[in-house]
Amino acid sequence: MILTDRELFLLIICTVFYITLFILVLQSNRRKIQLLQSRLDNIHAMQKMAVMEPRRQDVSMVFSSPAYLRIKEYLNEGRSMNQSDWQELAEAVNNAYSGFSEKLFSLYHMSEQDYHVTLLIKVRFQPKDIATLTAHSKESVASTRSRLYYKVFGKKGSTKDWDDFVLSI
Repeated sequence: MILTDRELFLLIICTVFYITLFILVLQSNRRKIQLLQSRLDNIHAMQKMAVMEPRRQDVSMVFSSPAYLRIKEYLNEGRSMNQSDWQELAEAVNNAYSGFSEKLFSLYHMSEQDYHVTLLIKVRFQPKDIATLTAHSKESVASTRSRLYYKVFGKKGSTKDWDDFVLSI
């Protein structure tokens, strides 16, 4: 079988195209692996820092703070939190757990909903209570937790995996 000049040219073009495509996919995968490895290194470093860092104040202070006590009242009334409550809670958490928010945002730029759910996990609220306080469904809260684990770690994880990670930092 003899190829014409035109067929040979098309064969060369297709070969170059597929080789280029293969190289691009390979480079993309390498970048993704490097990014995930970098995130994992950051997570390990943060977990080590959390163990070594002295707390700015006693962690139990969070659970007796005005913000926390007000949140408990909201739960009894079935109300969600307002913006000033979120700011107060974030401040109390960051005072007790040095740089908690900065550590989270260095891993993944969270939406407001993601951050609120994570704050409430950190102060040990149950998912049904988180749903009430954020004015979302329990399913939405569960979805947020498992999605955040995937976004940060690059692999599928359960809601408990995210909770365990948040409690570790």
